[in-house]
Amino acid sequence: MKTKRLTFLGLMVGYSLVLYIIEIYIPNPLIAIFPGAKLGLSNIITLISLLIFGVKDTFIILTVRIILSSIFAGPMSYLLFSIGGAYLSLLFMYICNRVKGFSIIGVSILGALGHNIGQLLVASIIVKNINMVGYLPFMLISSLLTGMFVGLISMYCYPKMINLCNGLLTKNNNF
Repeated sequence: MKTKRLTFLGLMVGYSLVLYIIEIYIPNPLIAIFPGAKLGLSNIITLISLLIFGVKDTFIILTVRIILSSIFAGPMSYLLFSIGGAYLSLLFMYICNRVKGFSIIGVSILGALGHNIGQLLVASIIVKNINMVGYLPFMLISSLLTGMFVGLISMYCYPKMINLCNGLLTKNNNF
């Protein structure tokens, strides 16, 4: 059982890295309106992992993905922004998943909000100026768009992943 679970966790890391690399090559249609905004394709795997494996295993998947994608991306600042955004996003999604009444899309949108808030907090710490948070309203709009996109994709992928991960489900699934 542990070998099978570890295999699926490794596959989830691999899937998220592939989606991250694909996203690097996709032109960003929102860049004129929301500089720095990305679709967040690898967050599809984070959300599905949270729903299937729970927060502990998702934290591991997320940590490995952040480290490996930062190696691919280059500068150390990518690592800092990824840590700030990803962990706050995971916290937001975990809390929302525990509350009844949130759909997968709702959990995804709040995860996107957490991601952007985390990145702006890291930016504020790096430049030592809290005024960076003034960019938050623009980022919240992009969070709504990207969160809906990631949520829709996750909503369709989730049932397929449950079938693949048969027997590995946690007891905290709300969907």
